[in-house]
Amino acid sequence: EFVTKLRKEIETKMGLAASQARLLTITARKSDCEFQSMRYSHQKIALSRSMTDLSNEYQNSLEQTKLVYDYYGTGDENTPLSYSLLMTPSQLNGYLPTLITDASGKAVLNSQYAAAARAAGIPQEGLGCLPSSDVRNKFLQGLADSGLISQQAADTYMGIQYAQSMGMGSNELVTTKVEKMNINELLEYYAGEGVLTQYNLADGLSKNPSTYSNEKGLGDQGSYKLVNTTQAGRNNDMDNYSGLQNQDLTIQDILNGNYTLLFKCCDDDSKLSTVRNAYTDRLLNDIQNFEVWDWMFDQFESILNVTGDSNIAQAISDARSQTESLLNYSNGLAGTVRATFKEKGEDKKNFQGVMDGLMGYSGDRGSDLNTTDYIGITYARNTKRDGRKSDKFAYGVGISLTNIAKAFLTYFAQSMEGIENSAYKVSDTSGYRTVADSHLIDDQYKFTVVVDTGVNTDQALNSGFYDSIFNQICTRGWVENNNVNDNDYMQEMLKTGKFYLATCADDGYYYQGNYATNTYVREVTDEDAIAKAEAKYNTEKQKLTQKEEVLDLKMKNLDTEISSLTTEYDTIKSVISKNIEKSFKRYDA
Repeated sequence: EFVTKLRKEIETKMGLAASQARLLTITARKSDCEFQSMRYSHQKIALSRSMTDLSNEYQNSLEQTKLVYDYYGTGDENTPLSYSLLMTPSQLNGYLPTLITDASGKAVLNSQYAAAARAAGIPQEGLGCLPSSDVRNKFLQGLADSGLISQQAADTYMGIQYAQSMGMGSNELVTTKVEKMNINELLEYYAGEGVLTQYNLADGLSKNPSTYSNEKGLGDQGSYKLVNTTQAGRNNDMDNYSGLQNQDLTIQDILNGNYTLLFKCCDDDSKLSTVRNAYTDRLLNDIQNFEVWDWMFDQFESILNVTGDSNIAQAISDARSQTESLLNYSNGLAGTVRATFKEKGEDKKNFQGVMDGLMGYSGDRGSDLNTTDYIGITYARNTKRDGRKSDKFAYGVGISLTNIAKAFLTYFAQSMEGIENSAYKVSDTSGYRTVADSHLIDDQYKFTVVVDTGVNTDQALNSGFYDSIFNQICTRGWVENNNVNDNDYMQEMLKTGKFYLATCADDGYYYQGNYATNTYVREVTDEDAIAKAEAKYNTEKQKLTQKEEVLDLKMKNLDTEISSLTTEYDTIKSVISKNIEKSFKRYDA
């Protein structure tokens, strides 16, 4: 009986110890779950605050606005107000600047304008008066040095009388009227105005190139001829083309025709080796020096640079430079600089293309003249030579005046539109520039034409624009702030009243005022900014919602576990109590 009681006592105590250990484990786990649940609860509160902040940000974004410039009053909302637009002469501002000013009335200048003001010796507090034209010319030179205008433009403006009255009681620049025209309309307009001139081929071609007819008994190689390859009934032989040396041409003629300069170099094989090196370079140099090119480029400049705009002047300069490179057979082309005409045409890579049978024996021995397929100097050879004396003019070169003219206009359009944005191009595939691979100027491109300048000359429009700025800087003073180049910064400063606009009124004087009082500036809803804000709101809201759903799931799982632990805790605690009660009863017995 004693042993039985002892055994039961030992079992009761062992069970009690195990139950107490389990109870401690459950208590620890339950405390940990309750802590995790509290932490998740705090995270949910933080998410709720983030959602509130996000909603407030989105609501505020619905009120975002932007400043637009509507010079023509058509309701246009696509032209953002910018420093460049206000401070660069164009038809959009009527060739009158609108100045950004600070609260004290001083003109706010970006670093380029500020550099020009310093170069002219204008202190930041201003001069208090209008200086001489010498100071104004220093300011224009400073604009060129800082890169705001070209040196050519600065020289032109300095040659125009300084308009001291611009912005000081005069605003004549508003009389300018412009129209957009395609190339055909442009040429017809200027032909009617008497601007286009004729090129006298008899005078021009007789001056150069030199011919080599009396050297080494080479006959008439070195001679040249201008032909219109669209003429009816032509043959392939150069000698069968009727030359146009006695004809006067205009730019219209060249663009509407198919004019090509053809040059002989050699008559037959016996003389081929003699003329290879002696005359090839001289012939090609003569092509570059033809006076017709300068006449052509000057004609284009006279009809394109009608406003004196620095961008147009730069585009003309770029076009001329690139077009002149087409006249240089070694410029930008693969192969050796020195070109020679060889029987198998190994050096054809020095030219824009190869014309088999171009100027050789006429009839079935030649092929169609294809000089006009290429843009630049083209190598000519006769692949069907058999060495006979009758196979006249086996080798030579040709160049299409029409394609060179179109290339100039194409380069101009490309420069005006920007190389990245322009569809116009002059191809350069494996050293050959072909018409087929290019997108030359067409009727879709529109040129700006001044059709009525009132009392102003073309160059005076831009000159007066910069004179207006100069006059305001001298009388108002200036401060430098290159951040004005940033549209968002400048518009925010205008909205908050830290910057103002100084505009020339009908009486010719500048007055400072809030942007809301400016006739051409409007504040409109910034749809793009609102769309971006809405996209951001939806994205961030979705992220916060997903985080909250994850927390809810974790908290639900914890609640389930805590409930289970609580039940188990109560059960074990009850077992412990019963074991203790049994122990006391046993010993009482």
